Parts: sequence; structure tokens; C-alpha cells
Amino acid sequence: MPLLEIRLLGDFSAVDHRGNALSVGNKRTQALVIYLALKIGGRPTLREAGELICGGPDAEARARELVRDLQAALRFLPPEILVVSADHVHFNRDVVEVDAQRFSDLIASPSINHVRGAAEIYRGNLLENFTTGIPSFDDWLTERRLVYWRGAMTIFGRLLAAQVEAGWWESAVDTAGKLLALDPTQEVVHRTLMRLQLEQRRPDSALRRYQECADILRREFNRDPSPETERVRDEIIAELARTPAPREVGRHSADRPTLVLLVEDDLVSAALVEGFLVEAGYEVVTVSDGADALMEIARRTFDLLLVDINIPTLNGLRLFEIMIQKGIDTPAVFITGIPGAEVESRSLEAGAADFLRKPIRKEVLLPRIRAILQRKMRASAES
Repeated sequence: MPLLEIRLLGDFSAVDHRGNALSVGNKRTQALVIYLALKIGGRPTLREAGELICGGPDAEARARELVRDLQAALRFLPPEILVVSADHVHFNRDVVEVDAQRFSDLIASPSINHVRGAAEIYRGNLLENFTTGIPSFDDWLTERRLVYWRGAMTIFGRLLAAQVEAGWWESAVDTAGKLLALDPTQEVVHRTLMRLQLEQRRPDSALRRYQECADILRREFNRDPSPETERVRDEIIAELARTPAPREVGRHSADRPTLVLLVEDDLVSAALVEGFLVEAGYEVVTVSDGADALMEIARRTFDLLLVDINIPTLNGLRLFEIMIQKGIDTPAVFITGIPGAEVESRSLEAGAADFLRKPIRKEVLLPRIRAILQRKMRASAES
């Protein structure tokens, strides 16, 4: 655990290892903290810091005063947090964690695990709406903000592509929304979101998205949507004509109930999810570990698997891997209570049909299941 954690993505905060917020008295000292945090991978000089934050012929001397102010703010923390020499000052990267630096480290890798981790870290633009009133520093910070914004656009774009390819419609909708929050003028993301909402059987939402896209393009660029976007609009209108009012999709195939295998070792969670499924008209077989799940899969054909990742004997990811090796293509939804982005990334890489975090809510679970089963039916009809 770091001795000091500094967050710059979104609102500024600095919290020590005991959970206490660091109190920094004035804007210039705050600027020094931010500057050193963004430079944590290097060794900035006192002159560089002083010229950016203070200016004037005595910039280096004034920077030393700011360093003393910062040392006073850090007086109750271990001294190794801040390293000061005759000409340099920097945070000790071994004991100080900066979310912006962690984000930069992650986006340097194409791994979907790192992409997902970077997306989770990016809670907002770099110190959005933060100013010090120091023109040189605020201009520098604006440039850095743009760099991180571009990185976020790239990361969320990669994540969206991976989620669309995997068929994780709900997660993809959320990611597309984050991309549009970063830049609402992206027509291609509006169009992707329209298609996702069509896949979810939400043509009314897709049409509202088209209208919002058209309004933005006309307001910002004085142009109409592209022909490709207009073609998606035509698909939306056709779908609305076929389904003029929202309606519940069919839950069963014509010849037998939909059979779901629930693999969950937590009795409370298993009972809750099984209750949701049975109430919705599904037939459910519940087992508590991966070995029993494999035996059930060998006995009968399931339409869908709901698998907790952290289960005895064989964890959910290993169970799914064995299924793939055996040529069993039953769609699987992974469930977990484990925090962090890694487990979701591993599920996406494994080829899961979707991913849910505990606690499981009925209003989230059932639409996801129906969407997966609809895709499976359409794929079977087309093959």
C-alpha cells in the first residue's frame, strides 16, 4: 500500500496510508503537488518548477519556499515521500501512487486487461474545472489534460470494440456513453450506440440517439448525419413499425423450456438467482462446483450457463476453457463478487457471453439473459 495516493483524474485528492486527506494550504503549493505528481516518473529541477509556477528572476528561490510549505503539509508522514536535493525535487515513486501515472502505464500496453484497467481508472478528465489562476501553470495543465483526454478516447474506443465483438451489449452501451461524454460530436459512436440499442430491441431509444446525434452535428458542424447513419435510422424506423409498442420477448422455445445451468457455491446468491430465473419461466439446474457442472453438461444440453468465477474444484474460467476444448459452445455469463478490472477482462478474453457483478439484480439479469438467447436463436436460424 502506498504511503500517499494522489488522484488527478476527475477531482483532485491526496490521501495518506491512514486514509487522511492531505491539506495543502494555497494554490501555488497545490500546483507544486500536481506538477510533481504528473512528473513522478522523472526528476524535475527546482528551477523548472519555479519558472512554471512562480515565474520571475527569483523563480528558483520561490520554488524552494513552496517545497518548504509542502514539507510542512507532509510533516506527519514518512520523510521518504518527498525527495529534495540541491537542485531537484520529486515524489518517491516507490511510496507515492498517482492515478494519472498508472493510467499512462496501462495505456502503453495493448492487453485487454490493461485497457479495462485504464478505463476503470479514468474517472474524469485530468483535474477538470481546476484552475490556479497562474496563467503559465494553467496553460501547461490544459496541454496535459488534452494528452490524457486523447488517451482516454483511445482506451474507451478499444474497450468498446472488444465488447461489441464479444456481444456484451449492455457493457458496450455503457462504454459508448462514456465516449460520448468525452466527445459528444463523434458520429461513429452515436451510430454504434444506435445499433447496440437495436440489438437490445430498444428502437425507441435508438431513435432518440439518432435525433440527439443529428442535433449535435447540425449545431456544431452545420451538417446532416452521414448516409451510413441515415441507413441505421431507416432500420430503426422499420423496427419501430414492426414493434409499435414495447413488449416482452418470448421466454421459451416452441418445443421445450429454456434450460439454464447455475454454478454458484454461495447458497444465498444461488437461491436468489434461481428464484429470479424460475419466476421468469426458465428451468434451472443448480450446482455448487465446477466438477459437478461438467457432469451436468455431459448429461444434458443447456441453453445458457451462469457461472460464478470463484467456485471450488474448477473455477469458472477453467470450466469454460474445458467446455471450449470439448467443442461445447453453450453461452456462459460469468458472475463475480471480486472487485477490480482484471476478472472482467479475463472473462472478455475467454469469450464469455456477458459478465455480471454481485449483488445480482433481477432487472439487470433477466434482460441480459433474454438478449443472449435471442442472439443464439438468430445465429441458429442463419446457420
